[in-house]
Amino acid sequence: MLYPPVVRRVVPGTAIVLFIIVSLAYRSSFGLNNTLVSPSATSTACEIWPDQQWSSPEKLRYEDCYGAAKSPQVGDVGILGSPRHCLLAGSRLDQYHSTEYNWTEVRWGQVQTRCATHKSRLPLTGDDSHQIWLQRTELQQEETLKGDGNWIAVVLRTWDNYEYTEKRLAWLRALIVEAALHRDEKYRVYFLVNVKDPNIDLEDEATYKQSLLNVVPKEFHDIALLFNERTLKMWYPQIPEHGAQDQMYQALQIFSHKFPQYDYIWQLEMDLRFTGHVHDTLQSATSFARTQRRRNLWERNGRFYVPHLYNNSYDAFSNAVDAEIGDTGVWGPMSTTDFAPEGPPPPSRLKWNWGVGEEADLISFMPMIDPIGTDWIYEDGIHGFTDGTATPRRAAIVSITRSSRRLLQLISKAQQRGQWLVSEATLETFALLHGLKAVTVPQLIYFADEVENLDAEINKGPPHSKAGGEAPSMLYMKNGWLNGPWWKASYWFTAGVAAELWEAYVGGQSLPPMLLHPVKEK
Repeated sequence: MLYPPVVRRVVPGTAIVLFIIVSLAYRSSFGLNNTLVSPSATSTACEIWPDQQWSSPEKLRYEDCYGAAKSPQVGDVGILGSPRHCLLAGSRLDQYHSTEYNWTEVRWGQVQTRCATHKSRLPLTGDDSHQIWLQRTELQQEETLKGDGNWIAVVLRTWDNYEYTEKRLAWLRALIVEAALHRDEKYRVYFLVNVKDPNIDLEDEATYKQSLLNVVPKEFHDIALLFNERTLKMWYPQIPEHGAQDQMYQALQIFSHKFPQYDYIWQLEMDLRFTGHVHDTLQSATSFARTQRRRNLWERNGRFYVPHLYNNSYDAFSNAVDAEIGDTGVWGPMSTTDFAPEGPPPPSRLKWNWGVGEEADLISFMPMIDPIGTDWIYEDGIHGFTDGTATPRRAAIVSITRSSRRLLQLISKAQQRGQWLVSEATLETFALLHGLKAVTVPQLIYFADEVENLDAEINKGPPHSKAGGEAPSMLYMKNGWLNGPWWKASYWFTAGVAAELWEAYVGGQSLPPMLLHPVKEK
């Protein structure tokens, strides 16, 4: 989400990188030249160019970095993959800078479709994606588009003037290959391209094709889907706001209408980077969410996991939350006047293991806090709800999520009635009100500075929303920014630490599987 301009602190980049590298202290007992082959290369991997072992997962190299990382300040070092195996950047990215092949001849949609036949039939071939995207909604026969179930879309949000530099292209190619080609699970990657001129008629096929030629490299043409505010207004005329700042999910909601074969959709940003294998990272987050029980889940979602306080045990953290909250936490849907919950009813008796094994309708990487009482600039930003600002809500900063088609469709129907919130509160609030399973993954987050009393600074809210409370430093407040540790964090939305960590990683530094955001490399 875009925020008002801020004055960034000027911090010497080299000093921050040096500090973080020293703090992480990643050292392999085998040395940098003694590397390991992928520890989980069980796949029917498919190649970009058929019959050529070129982009195989067997080419990936992992350094044994067991015992190298100190305890993270926030999050679990092993939550997105094994901390023992650090995937080396060169083995991932160098091949996608290669001039051996003409990348303009690659069509990533066709590659993914061809590779999908090795797994299970996906009902999309050639340029069908564009035809479906442009098809009038009332003419769409959704049942004819159903696949054989359990397909997952990975959608990258981008825009028409995005600069596709060589470094960025190498990363995008690696992301597509790792997500959709390396493993057996059914992932498929798309681009959702925001055309900023609202006057361009993208419903006109000729105009659409010309715009596609103008704004997206040829290799991505058959996975890129264009939209603008004109498109969004046609779908949601009752909503006055269609800009990316406040409505980051409207295009994704349309995507879920158009492509119902995807049960779940990851929305990623172009300035997000993975230090671990993309598919394995997403699967690790999904697996963690699936194992979470619903008892006091919203209360766990509402706080940061600071591992040194719990002997580096997330189970101990969960037990501590249970001890604090007891049976008074959010159990089922929180009621509202406007609609009946669509989620499963809670069991008649408080079963502690309720929800274990259940897929999450929402996965986030930051706490889902109660915005009421925070003094957040969007605290009162709820529209079209009968209960107004008394409506129970949740919000999470950074709109990088996995959402179910069910959740997106519920939001879409509500927005067609004129009910809406800003981006960061949209998925979270509807999941809360409908009683859907939502999970915050306690990802690894590093801060460039050692912060005394970190827990007190980032978990200072009430028990149900510890990361919230009055004026949390990660939010843009009604009176501007507050000083706090987030200015130098590896996952937030100001540039700096994340980009410096990525630069160190690309330069050969070993890092455990983690998310870095934002990385504005050119």
